[in-house]
Amino acid sequence: MKTLTILFFLFPLLIFSQEFDIAGSVDAKAMLSNEDENPFGFHTNTNYTVGERTNLSVTAELKASLLFSSFKINGGVALYGRDGVDDAVQRRDLYLQFENSWLYATVGAKRQKEVLDGLSATNQNFLWSGNARPLPGVLLEANNPFKISKTFGIDWGIAHYELNDNRFVDGTHVHYKRLALITTFNENHKLTAKIQHYAQWGGTSPVYGKLKDGFKDFFKVFFAANSTEIGLVDETKNAIGNHLGSYMLNYEFKNGLGEFSVYHEHPFEDGSGTRFANIPDGVWGIYFKPKNQKLISSVLYEFIDSSDQSGNTSVSGFDGYFGNNIYRSGWTYEENIMGAPFILFDKNLEINGDNTPYISNRAKVHHFGVSGQFNKFQWKLKSTVAKYLGTYRKPFTPEWKYWYNYGSLSYKNEKLGTFTVMGGADFSNVANTLVGGGIEYSYTF
Repeated sequence: MKTLTILFFLFPLLIFSQEFDIAGSVDAKAMLSNEDENPFGFHTNTNYTVGERTNLSVTAELKASLLFSSFKINGGVALYGRDGVDDAVQRRDLYLQFENSWLYATVGAKRQKEVLDGLSATNQNFLWSGNARPLPGVLLEANNPFKISKTFGIDWGIAHYELNDNRFVDGTHVHYKRLALITTFNENHKLTAKIQHYAQWGGTSPVYGKLKDGFKDFFKVFFAANSTEIGLVDETKNAIGNHLGSYMLNYEFKNGLGEFSVYHEHPFEDGSGTRFANIPDGVWGIYFKPKNQKLISSVLYEFIDSSDQSGNTSVSGFDGYFGNNIYRSGWTYEENIMGAPFILFDKNLEINGDNTPYISNRAKVHHFGVSGQFNKFQWKLKSTVAKYLGTYRKPFTPEWKYWYNYGSLSYKNEKLGTFTVMGGADFSNVANTLVGGGIEYSYTF
């Protein structure tokens, strides 16, 4: 009955549509390692397509679009099944989208676009790297930057998401918005300055009961206005909800060698971060795409630091990235960190009003990536040196040191699909050496 209802409403659109396109893909991965867990590079930033203990993963995706004279309707669904996780079969994408020359309006859950050839450790977003499944919600954003002049353009986006997983504060909402000024000096030089803001709010806490969730409260969340939230005597006025944000500067330029992107993303979770008291925390990166791509297609280096947190001696210190005293599940979805995967979350810990599952939110990370191709082969290498410091209140002694390595080699045949072999090796001073390998097959139609 539901299928017939959907077809009934889509039938008029099909009649007046000028063009109907449909495409799909199937992807299968098989992995083995010498330990129970997969190497770091196998499962991080995969939208939970692969879990830490997954040996087999299959993803099926179907997309369709209806093109009209002045707009387009897009829709898609992507499902995956894998072992080693609590829910073996889940949706990745399930969305309906309106598109015209200036707007994307998306209802449902849709995977974020992969940038920088998939080499970045954060997908160039410290707060939302693609390390968890896409959230369901409503997103309005610019299709193309709004042109103020020949030099200046504005990019924007605003969204409301729902955290419908099993978490400490049930029914938590997520508010999101971004605003960017794009300055195009000429065809070879462009500077983007962006601010993005996320806030977890509302829901029902097992400790404090129903949290503020009204229309007036949303405006306080939107502007991060100070207000009491849990109704305790002498409660300090803070912004309602758990707020996270970042500033981004990205300078892109071209010369005779190729294309460069030099960027810094600066995170903040309170006033100290917004006034840069937590410098040098954030992502410092450089990306290079050579003009001559005979062997090497792109190269990337990132330094990721979350160790300062505005210090540990002032009232405004202890930023404690991704964690929160009220929203104790913090910046996670299905116990997976949504942002940079170098914040460590203990999934085995039962969260209550006294403990925190964030065992380390202070780290220093050097990340390298390079990709290339020859003939019909594509290859990719990533290497990451991470030093985890624990938290200010519970530092790691000794510090945890990890060296993550990942490599893949793919062969693409236009008729048969793409065949990939991959390998990973993780070394540490506090854990056994982890070595794994795998094969992948993908077919697009």
